[in-house]
Order: sequence, then C-alpha cells, then structure tokens
Amino acid sequence: AALLFAGIFTLQASAQTQAGIKVAIIDSQAFASDKGITKYINALKALDAEFAPKTKELTDIQAKINQIAEDIKKMQSNPAVPVNPTALQAKQDEGQRLARELDFKKKDAEANAQRRSEVVLRPIMEDIGKALQTYATSKGYTVIFDYDKIGQGILAFDPKADITAEFIAYYNTRPATAATAAAPK
Repeated sequence: AALLFAGIFTLQASAQTQAGIKVAIIDSQAFASDKGITKYINALKALDAEFAPKTKELTDIQAKINQIAEDIKKMQSNPAVPVNPTALQAKQDEGQRLARELDFKKKDAEANAQRRSEVVLRPIMEDIGKALQTYATSKGYTVIFDYDKIGQGILAFDPKADITAEFIAYYNTRPATAATAAAPK
C-alpha cells in the first residue's frame, strides 16, 4: 500500500511540475551595486555620510596607536641610546588607554550603526519585498529564489532565469512610496 501511495504521489508531483511552475532567481546583493536599486543605494550612502565622522574618529585613534607602537619600537631599537623606563612606560600606558578607548568606541559605533541601519533600511527592504511579490505575481512566477541566500545550493541554472536586472529596472521606475530613510534622532 505504501509503495502504491508513493507511486501515485510521484505521478501527481510530476503532473504538477509540468503544469507550469515558473521559477526565477534574483541576486539581492545586486540591489546595492552601482546599477542597483536607487532608493537602497541612496539610503546606504546617507548612512555612510552619517557615520563618516565616527569612522574618521576611529581611524584617527588607530593612527595614534600605530604611531605610539612605532615610537616604542624606535625607543627600543637603538642600542646606543639607553631607554628611559619612565618614558617607555608612559608610551605603553598611553597605547593601552587608546586601545581600550578604540575598542569601546568601535563597539559603540557598531551598535549605533546597526540600530540606525535597521531604522533606515527596514522600510526600504519591506517595500522591495512587496514590490518583488507584486512583480512575481504580475509575471506569473511561482517562486523566486535569492541567489545571495542559497547560491552554493544552486548547482546549475539557465541564466535566463536570473531576473535581477529586470526587477531592479521595474523597481526603479515605480513611483516613490512611503519607504524613505528616517532622519537621525
């Protein structure tokens, strides 16, 4: 009986597959590329600009740490000049203080960037999701896979199944919606 059921199920599945399942692939990483989704790209640029001062501050602290490490190396590398233990300890203490400060500020910046990205990008991603559903329905796609999420699971496919460029063009020509970047608080 189980064998008969499996055989019938296989025949039904085969018939359903032939009935017109339309599958497509989209690469969501392309949304942020130069020719990607304009609204998404603009939001990413706005986030970059918003966090540029903090990024510069972190880069400057790292440069100071590197300079201190170089100074310590120079102090220790010249055997002709005796190392002043007080000066060496002061440099090491300053380097450690800056390293702790950098670590704290980096974690704080990452947390702030994550929160801010969520606020700015979530409405846009939700809008993209709705537009993708509308696009799939209008074009008769039964399912659309995101290559970015399952790329290694796809062993082969017809390049004509990749609808990324068509969807991006479709999305970019749609009228603006309420999904816009929220201003920083």
